[in-house]
Amino acid sequence: MNRFIVFSLIALSLTGAGFSQGYKINLKVTGWADTSVYLGYYYGKFQYVTDTTMLDKAGKGVFESSDTVGGGIYFIIMPDKKYFEFILDKDRNLNFETDTTNLVQNLKSKGSEDNSLFFAYQKYIGEQGEAMDKLGKTYTHLKETDNKDSIKMVEEKMKVVNKEVADYKEKFIKDHPKSFVSKVFNASREPVVPETPILPNGRKDSLFEYKYYRTHFWDNFDLTDDRLLRTPILNNKLDQYFTKVVPQIPDTLIMEIDALIEKARPNKEVFKYIVWYLTHEYETSQVMGMDAVFVFLVDKVYRAGDAFWVSDNVKGKIIDRADKIKPNLIGKVAPELILIDTNNRLVSLHSIEAKYTVVYFWDPECGHCAKETPKLVKYYNDIKDTLGLKIYAVCSDTSLTRWKKGLYEKKMEQFINVNGTRSAEGNFHDLYDIYSTPVVYLLDHKKRIIAKRLPVDQIGTFLEFYKKRPLFTD
Repeated sequence: MNRFIVFSLIALSLTGAGFSQGYKINLKVTGWADTSVYLGYYYGKFQYVTDTTMLDKAGKGVFESSDTVGGGIYFIIMPDKKYFEFILDKDRNLNFETDTTNLVQNLKSKGSEDNSLFFAYQKYIGEQGEAMDKLGKTYTHLKETDNKDSIKMVEEKMKVVNKEVADYKEKFIKDHPKSFVSKVFNASREPVVPETPILPNGRKDSLFEYKYYRTHFWDNFDLTDDRLLRTPILNNKLDQYFTKVVPQIPDTLIMEIDALIEKARPNKEVFKYIVWYLTHEYETSQVMGMDAVFVFLVDKVYRAGDAFWVSDNVKGKIIDRADKIKPNLIGKVAPELILIDTNNRLVSLHSIEAKYTVVYFWDPECGHCAKETPKLVKYYNDIKDTLGLKIYAVCSDTSLTRWKKGLYEKKMEQFINVNGTRSAEGNFHDLYDIYSTPVVYLLDHKKRIIAKRLPVDQIGTFLEFYKKRPLFTD
């Protein structure tokens, strides 16, 4: 039962609906002596160490604190990085005993019914895990022999083990409905999809199973209970829901995020974590178009003043970042650029008549541009007579000499070449969020942004796909 543990002494604000106060944990570990052990807890996807104690010659030690800490799943880590989990909730005076021969299987708890039940579950699930491991190894071996009858037999045995575990949890929930362990089991449960209904045409509704699963995904998770935040469950469910369940379409994601945030709002700690998770996920996303989700979150929470955990300075930076992104989101009309060409004449981006327009921000002394620009030149020469595409190339170098030399060396004369030195419509860096080069924006015939920050060699592939499934029909 080894796992990499993130050690940190970072303190978090742990308040909310769950039972909160200090703790005293008496520990005895036969087999360890005169050594340090650590007390840690989960917080979303993170694991933190919050306390340490020394075991004496008899393997005894005490964790004790009068500081207020929230309930949840905590763990005690041994010097060899092995650990066991326990429940910290209403019972704050705990007594645990185990030994190094089998840390989890030999666990005993005194004075805490929740932990006695939780330890019994851990022992049971450990035994079932061993059985499943053996079946898995047998299954892998049989797959190599292609013995279909034996493979089917092993698969049936694996199903039996999984059903026994599910039944164990169901019985536990029924027998101990008020236990925090039951709440953890409930929160981990997947929606049980009923039988697919028959449509008026006599066929089964092919989308029913997915729709039901998505609609009921959060049914068993109590978003008002911050104790669940101090388990690994919430972050895992967020990962699953927003990467595997909800379609990766910004408008759909925004709708789902809006609903989830409102459900979590009654508990400040859960609300804070979910907003942080989503902000980080979509501010740093490498998927084109997901910055619209980040902008939505900033407007809904940060600009509205609901991000109570963020300083005014940090909040200002987050809002400023969203404001720079907002004008150039996918689907918006590209900001107008009116820049000088090589003859010192002003050329308007919006005046260009083309089915598609590539806006290419580059620099003659940029190493990456030196690799990408020849690809763009070749692509343009290959399609210029058939695709109705033009390239509005914006040079970020203020030296007109270097600019014109670069145009000649890179054979860019067929592009509409302009320089950002003089502008009639504002700074292109701000309008298009240009902080490095090269950057590609792709516009349709109405100068609406249909793609951005594409690698040059993906422009053709994107346009082939876009022609079949355009964002706009006009």
